[in-house]
Amino acid sequence: MSDFRLPAELVQSALDALPTPIFFKDRAGRYQGCNRAFTELMGKRADELIGLSVYDLSPPDLARVYAEADEALMSSGGQQRYETEVQPPGGERRQVLFYKAAMLDESGQVCGLAGTILDITERKALEQRLSDLADQDALTGLMNRRAILAHLHALHADRRQARQPLCLLMCDVDHFKSINDRFGHAIGDEVLVKVGQALRGHLRDGDRVGRIGGEEFLVVLASTDLDDAHLVADRLRQVIGQIRCETLDGPQGVTVSIGLARSHDDEDWADLLGRADEGLYAAKRTGRDRVVVAQDFSRHLLHKDWRRA
Repeated sequence: MSDFRLPAELVQSALDALPTPIFFKDRAGRYQGCNRAFTELMGKRADELIGLSVYDLSPPDLARVYAEADEALMSSGGQQRYETEVQPPGGERRQVLFYKAAMLDESGQVCGLAGTILDITERKALEQRLSDLADQDALTGLMNRRAILAHLHALHADRRQARQPLCLLMCDVDHFKSINDRFGHAIGDEVLVKVGQALRGHLRDGDRVGRIGGEEFLVVLASTDLDDAHLVADRLRQVIGQIRCETLDGPQGVTVSIGLARSHDDEDWADLLGRADEGLYAAKRTGRDRVVVAQDFSRHLLHKDWRRA
């Protein structure tokens, strides 16, 4: 059987017809060929690309990624797949997926590589939007119960290992059932949205807030100082006290009760959350619209099994 080979012009024509950028490099990492899609991506003619390296075409940080990946592939042979970015001349960076394969000469030695570039920018943006939705409370836009508890769990583990404390605020809208019953769920939803906005808008970098159910919100503070956390909690209480929702009976005010707890070295995150919950119940029992600092009372008599959240 004869060794049939396609003419080089036909091969190049077929490659140029493909919409995916394709390129070839020699063992030194210099471009030896490409298709039309690659020239359009790089903003150069094919003959201008021959002999250039990634350092001639890309920003230094990206070129370094490409060069290290190329050398690893040509040292080991086989195939390679990884995600990174490309930056067309004068354009914004795009997220891409590289597929590369080592090329062998007649003696079986690696003599270069062939690669393709798949633009995944839109796919990654969609994945990020879906991830955000999975972590977001649909009504308020805050972190949802799962997301804020996962954040608390991770931060508590880090702080505990570093033997640093952690402060929590458990916030509950006062008389929320009465608001719903009297003015309807539309006003109730407006109250929750405005409370969520007030909480998020008056926290500092590093603080996180989420809605954990109904009219309850959890604030995880970056602060480790109890007095500082108390000031934050009281400021939030006062800001929320200025909220007004228009109803048929006139402006409806809103207040919150807040339980504040600071972690101990010997407790886990669920016990800490339980103490903040106890502080909240104490604030409710003693008149509402106030901040109560949870001490060591009822540390293991949790109202909820937070570990099942």
